[in-house]
Amino acid sequence: MLSLIKLVFLFAGILLFGWAVSTVDLTVVGNLIIKLGYGFLIIFLIYLNVTWLDTVAWQKTFRSDEAHQFSLWDLWRIRQIGEAYNAITPLGTLGGEPVKAQLLKERHGLSLKQSMVSQVIARTTFMIALILFIIPGTFFTLQSSIISEKFQMACLAGMGVFSTLIFLFLLFQVTGTLGVLATWFSRLPIGKNKGVFLDKLKIVDHGISSYYKKHTSRAITSVLYAFAGWAVGLAELYVTLYFLGYEPTLIDLWVIEALAQLVRTGSFFIPLSIGAQEGGLILIFTVMGMPADLGLTVSFIRRIKDLVWVGVGLAISWLLAFRPVQVQTEES
Repeated sequence: MLSLIKLVFLFAGILLFGWAVSTVDLTVVGNLIIKLGYGFLIIFLIYLNVTWLDTVAWQKTFRSDEAHQFSLWDLWRIRQIGEAYNAITPLGTLGGEPVKAQLLKERHGLSLKQSMVSQVIARTTFMIALILFIIPGTFFTLQSSIISEKFQMACLAGMGVFSTLIFLFLLFQVTGTLGVLATWFSRLPIGKNKGVFLDKLKIVDHGISSYYKKHTSRAITSVLYAFAGWAVGLAELYVTLYFLGYEPTLIDLWVIEALAQLVRTGSFFIPLSIGAQEGGLILIFTVMGMPADLGLTVSFIRRIKDLVWVGVGLAISWLLAFRPVQVQTEES
């Protein structure tokens, strides 16, 4: 049933992609991509810095004693492998998370539970950082004289819904609600045969809630590094537009990137945000008074960059496959 739903969303995304492509002149888009030239290399170098900041942010979601079991370089490679599998897993965006957990277990002695706890916390700190990044973008959008009031209100509503959901998700973790629900479910007739699974859920829930209470400073640091990653992404957008013949202001960059990330996050149910990213950027650039062709070009350039980094992640995975495993834990 879940696969069918994902197929429906994928089909909807493909239709949206087709609409986005039909609204622009692909010849112009192709010429703009060629015009970027060696700007591609600069974009890749900037994104390399983003991946490093994101890795540091992830590292901070481990306890101090856990973080000593691997280097940042080790964690960066594992993250690139996992993100590559996230991208290539059919109809999914979380396929790389088990890969990350397994690599941490096999090569650095961390249990699957420890890895799972860190990944849930990392997802949360990244989303909190994204909210902090989107807030100025939303403010600039509301202050803009060229963006319609309806579009401004839609952005404000999207920001409000997104922020509320992330706050509730954080509250769910801090209060240990998952453990409470697991205990309640275990008392039901249907839950009696799920005892082992529910016990593992309780352990994971305790690990998450205790992290926030005992390692608050590490959580805050993770948010700050993740925010820095989002902010550095503005440089990537600036380089893209500069090589295409535009010199946007910092406010323009922040509005475009904040709205683009809001669209991407809001379309999480569409695999790889196919169509949503393209249509969203066309709409954003149009309301900003820029050509629709430019919006689709920026989307395609991002797709190319993502494909290159998928290749990097798969290459790292291939290289690691030939290196002997040195550490393995029996704990799962």
